[in-house]
Amino acid sequence: MGYIIGPRIAGYLFGGGLLSYFVLIPAIKLFGDGLMQPIFPATVPIAEMGPAQVRGNYVFYIGAGAVTAAGLISLARSLPTIGRALRAGFGDLGGARSATGAGTLRTARDLPMGIVLAATLVLLLVTAFVPPLGIGLAGGVLALLFAFLFVTVSSRITGQIGSSANPISGMTVATVLLTALIFLAVGWTGVEHRVLALSIGGVVCIAAAVAGATSQDLKTGFLVGATPARQQIGLVAGATTSAILIGFIITFLNDAKTTVVARSFPGVVVDTVESVPYTLDRGRIAEARELDPGSGYACPPGASRDCVILPVGRLYEPRGGATTGRYLLDPATKAIRYAIDPGIGGREPVDYTGRKVDKLDSPKSQIMALVVDGILTQKLPWGLILIGAFLAIAMEIIGVSSLPVAVGVYLPISTSAAMFAGGALRWLVDRRTG
Repeated sequence: MGYIIGPRIAGYLFGGGLLSYFVLIPAIKLFGDGLMQPIFPATVPIAEMGPAQVRGNYVFYIGAGAVTAAGLISLARSLPTIGRALRAGFGDLGGARSATGAGTLRTARDLPMGIVLAATLVLLLVTAFVPPLGIGLAGGVLALLFAFLFVTVSSRITGQIGSSANPISGMTVATVLLTALIFLAVGWTGVEHRVLALSIGGVVCIAAAVAGATSQDLKTGFLVGATPARQQIGLVAGATTSAILIGFIITFLNDAKTTVVARSFPGVVVDTVESVPYTLDRGRIAEARELDPGSGYACPPGASRDCVILPVGRLYEPRGGATTGRYLLDPATKAIRYAIDPGIGGREPVDYTGRKVDKLDSPKSQIMALVVDGILTQKLPWGLILIGAFLAIAMEIIGVSSLPVAVGVYLPISTSAAMFAGGALRWLVDRRTG
C-alpha cells in the first residue's frame, strides 16, 4: 500500500503514528500517572494503564476528532467542485436518457435509464426491508437521497480531476454527522438508531466509492474505444461478486480472530440475552463445574468434544466497569463470566485457552461509530475530540495535509510503519528509474 500511495502520503501516515505513539501516549501517561481516579471515558486510572489502554481510551478519540475535522475540511475545499458537479450531473440526466437509441454511437451508448431506475428501486427495497441490513423505509430513503447527492459528486470529481482527489472520507463523515443530527432532532437516540445511522453512512460510502471507480473505468474505456453499456454490465457483476465475497471474508476473519476472556462485573445486568448460545471448550475452563448446573446448557451425550454451552448477553451502554459488547453468562445466575472480544476492532489478543491472535483494526468504521454514539447518547468526550480537531486545523494552517496524518494517529504504528517502508521503497525505485 505504501508503494502505491507514494513516499509523501506514506510519510504523513507514519508521522501521524509517531505523533500518537511517541507524543500523545507518553504525554497522557506522564501527566496522568499521579491521578488515582479514572478520567472519562476510561474506567480505570491512567496509572494502571499500559500504552495500548491509553491509546484505546484516549488517543482513539483524539484520532477520531482529527479524522472528522480533516474529512470536513477536505469536503469544504471540494464544495466549489461539488456545486459544479451537481449542476452538470443534473444537466446530464436528459442526455443519459437519450444515449441509448439505435442511432447513438457505440462508444456513447449507456444502459437504458429505465433499467437504472428499476435497479435503484430494487436496491432501495432490499436496503430497506431485507435482513441483515433492513434499515427500514425511512432509512432507505435517507440513504438514497445522500447517495444520489454524493454519487453525483464522486463521479464528477473523479472524471474531471481523478480518483486521488475524491473526498470519500469527507462525504462519509458528512453523511454520518448529518444523519446523527437529524436523528437527535427527532428523538431517535436508541441503539437501533445508532445502527441505522452507521448503516446509512456505510451505504453512502460504498455508493460514492463505486461511483468514483466507475467513472475512472469509463474514462479509461473512452480512451480505448470501449462501449459504456458493456462496461457498466461488467461493473455490476464485479461489484456484486466482490461484495458477496468480501462479506464472507470479513465474517471469517472476525470469527477466526475473536477471543473470549474471563471477566466478572458483579451486579451488572445485560440488556438482552441472544437466542443462540456460545460453545466453549470445557477442558480449558477451570470453573467448568460451576458453569454446568445441569440446566440444559451442557453438551448433549455423545458430543464429539467436551464442551460447555453458555448463554450470550449483550450490553448496549457501559455499566459497572463493563463496556458495550457481548458477554457469556452463567446459566444459573445470568452473571457475566466471559467477554467476547471481536476479531475486527477488538483489544484482547489472548483467548481463555491461551491462544494468541493479532487483532484487526477497522479505523474508519470505529471513528464513525464513536461519532454516532457520542452524538446520539450525548456522552462524547468532547475535550479529546476537540484536541484532535484542532490538531487537524493546525496542520492545515501550517500547510500539511491533515487527513493522512489524522488517519496515521488513529492507525496502529505497525501499519503506518509498514506503509512508510513501502513508500521509501517507491522513492528509491523512482530515483533509480527517473
